[in-house]
Amino acid sequence: MLLLVFFSFVPLAFSQIAKTPFGELYGLNQELYNGRRYIYFPPLQTGGHQFLEKESFSEGSVSIRGKLYTDLLLNFDIYHQQLVIRYSNQLGATEQLIISDAWLQAFSFGGKEFKYLQMPDSSFKIAQVIGEKPFEILVFWHKDLSLDTKFGATNHSFSKALKKTMLRNNELMLGFKNKRNFLKLFPKDFQSDLKKYMRKQHFSFKKSSDEAIAELLLFCTSNLSKL
Repeated sequence: MLLLVFFSFVPLAFSQIAKTPFGELYGLNQELYNGRRYIYFPPLQTGGHQFLEKESFSEGSVSIRGKLYTDLLLNFDIYHQQLVIRYSNQLGATEQLIISDAWLQAFSFGGKEFKYLQMPDSSFKIAQVIGEKPFEILVFWHKDLSLDTKFGATNHSFSKALKKTMLRNNELMLGFKNKRNFLKLFPKDFQSDLKKYMRKQHFSFKKSSDEAIAELLLFCTSNLSKL
């Protein structure tokens, strides 16, 4: 009973990733399984979840120190910006582990590709990467956790998945919010053709698929080379 009372007064005390060192993985690959246990307790009766799309894990792959590991069960906690792997330990019990970002280079699951990138301010962030060089769209996903906005509500809710986007031209990263901003990132003598293409394809950064975005970038690459 005392424990429940403590929970009710400090719900945010559980909004943290457990910092327990993970030292019971003898016999497993230490480059892949060298992080901490993933244990997260949001405030009681919290709406939504902390993951990118769904709470269930999907098959994917991870690249660490140049080596690709496949057939893994992964999920991306975008509230804490951590990649989580689910696996069975030596006793057959299910475990969840945070994959250390010390050597993390890239990962993929659910049809999306992600990279661990150094930003212009020298920090590192996880970004979904759409397209191939010279032009790539970088999508930085996140969620907020706040009190429910309904009148009188006392519970918390996660926001929907939110994103910030950037165009990467080789190593140059340029932020944009919509089609108008995106157009201005290109030479003026190309903007008219790009605008016509987007209109013809009914293109929208909010509604168009990742495949449609990749096609847009291919159009940019092919036509800019002709100027």
